[in-house]
Amino acid sequence: MENARHGLAFASGLAAEDAILRTLDPGDHLIPTDAYGGTFRLVAAVHERHGIAWTAVDLHDRGAIDAAWRDETRLVWVESPTNPALSIVDIEAVAKFARARGARVVVDNTFATPYLQQPLALGADVVVHSSTKYLGGHSDDSRRSTTSNSPTSSGSCRTRWVPSLRRSTATSCCAA
Repeated sequence: MENARHGLAFASGLAAEDAILRTLDPGDHLIPTDAYGGTFRLVAAVHERHGIAWTAVDLHDRGAIDAAWRDETRLVWVESPTNPALSIVDIEAVAKFARARGARVVVDNTFATPYLQQPLALGADVVVHSSTKYLGGHSDDSRRSTTSNSPTSSGSCRTRWVPSLRRSTATSCCAA
């Protein structure tokens, strides 16, 4: 998918997002745009209490991005089109801005799908897709995938079998 060299599959959209967010360290800063409500709840209810700071920003406004940027900013989370507002973010411009400052860009490409938009080609580091929407029909499929051209981005999210669950359940974890 996305002509990516690496990819991972997950049982749910939030599991994929959680795996990506777990690549951040306590003290790191995240800039999300107008995104799916579950993404914000995951960041605020889980990752913020583990030391991840975040500032929601309108990624159309370069001044707002500059104002929110910190030395600790490690990740910009783009959703384009956004859910629920369906606004379009200039992924290429945001990727250039973030890369110049040493941060990675993740794009939730659920609504556009790879057919209409290919964020890796626009400079994104990681792309996530929820197949519950347009890839698999609405709610017919609950899987999520992440794709990347970087072995570093892909290697940071690993799958570990949890034998204590006594079933084939994969949980995502952060690489040490």
